[in-house]
Amino acid sequence: MKHETCWIRLVSRFLWSVMLFAAIGTNVAAQNGHKPKKFLTGPLVIEDQGSFFIGGVQKVTDHASAPPPPAPGAAPATPAPPAPHQITIGQMYVQFQVPAKRYGGWPVIMVHGSSHTAACLESTPDGREGWYPYFVRKGVPSYVVDQSGRGRSGFDESVIHEGEAKIGAGDVKGGSELIPSFGRITDDGAWTAWFGHLVPAGSTILNGKLIPHGDAADPNPHPDAFQHVAPLFPIEAIDQSIVGRNGAIGPAPNESKQYYALEYYKQLVPNAEVTLPGSTCSTCDPQNLSPANTWTPHNLATLVERLGGAVVVTHSQSGIMGHHMTRILKERGHLDLLKGLVTLEGSCSLPNSGLTAADFDNIPYMALKGDYTAISPVCQDTVNAINARRAEKQGTAKADYIKLDEKGILGVTHMMMLDAKNLEIADVIFDWVNKNVPAAGKHR
Repeated sequence: MKHETCWIRLVSRFLWSVMLFAAIGTNVAAQNGHKPKKFLTGPLVIEDQGSFFIGGVQKVTDHASAPPPPAPGAAPATPAPPAPHQITIGQMYVQFQVPAKRYGGWPVIMVHGSSHTAACLESTPDGREGWYPYFVRKGVPSYVVDQSGRGRSGFDESVIHEGEAKIGAGDVKGGSELIPSFGRITDDGAWTAWFGHLVPAGSTILNGKLIPHGDAADPNPHPDAFQHVAPLFPIEAIDQSIVGRNGAIGPAPNESKQYYALEYYKQLVPNAEVTLPGSTCSTCDPQNLSPANTWTPHNLATLVERLGGAVVVTHSQSGIMGHHMTRILKERGHLDLLKGLVTLEGSCSLPNSGLTAADFDNIPYMALKGDYTAISPVCQDTVNAINARRAEKQGTAKADYIKLDEKGILGVTHMMMLDAKNLEIADVIFDWVNKNVPAAGKHR
């Protein structure tokens, strides 16, 4: 018994020493400037947070998984006969935070664009606060999603396995038609679309050079009324390991190695929603809808219904999804639950989504563009059509097309939620919503 007591004391002293050493080490590290960088710009006090999935359907398939390959050197085994299994496809991942003190308005749902996930709304590549926590800190119950078929929402791998099985059985044409083509924004494609140029014209990344907007060699320095300035995007946030091409595959780009090593590029993912089936819409033009405009809009509508009302903020590719969501809410008799629709550099087409300007008589509508993107004639036409009804005393909801360059905020890129002035832009959106969307009662 004495031996056991002595042993317990020794262990206790050892553990206490370890804890004390760790505490001292942490304190020394903090004094030496090694404290982890804070992302938030202020305290974040929440009442609730979590995640869930919404939507989805069952699919029974013989191709939920592929047969394992034979061991090296082993003869191919006769594959087992296919067996049916059930998988769930088309669901949408939702993450949320509810602040302890709310602003009095409706929840806000934020939807990312092509080749992205909700990660682009959480924080910036250089470690600053993103729109998602910022809106929560301003008292907004906030919800971010991964589009159906993307990121944590998962995709339908069975169509790929089924296509491979058909090809293996000799039906090359049928199998090839089943396997979808995955779209993806490339690193250099993101650069030339949003941050700068590849020069000279006609060159590739192997013989050309990436330059930012506003560079002395900018081939289009004055595309509109506002001269190009350097992008506000954190292009200085780079991964030195990638600059050094550690473990790289393929030939090295020609020049500007740092511009091929942006931390931001790690966010880019394939548009795997192409593995999901599409649909048709009798009131839309065109009537055949892509998988992207099928599943996410349905799930967004269901999420709005589940919340009892919400403002939806879409970006880029998801712009038209917000409009399809509006149509679906209308078809379900729940158009009144959409408290506002914000489209950030995305499509505002009413004909494409089977809508009319009258559908927004009681729904505040805002389109917004940054600096380098041209004014969208479609978004301008939609806002004009809505405001034409206001001029005829039809409807009361506000409709605006905000151009940040005309407000003197230059250098705003397409990925404005990650820009150096991302919170200033968030304030533009928040202030517009707070001013133009009627206040809510108690809600979650």
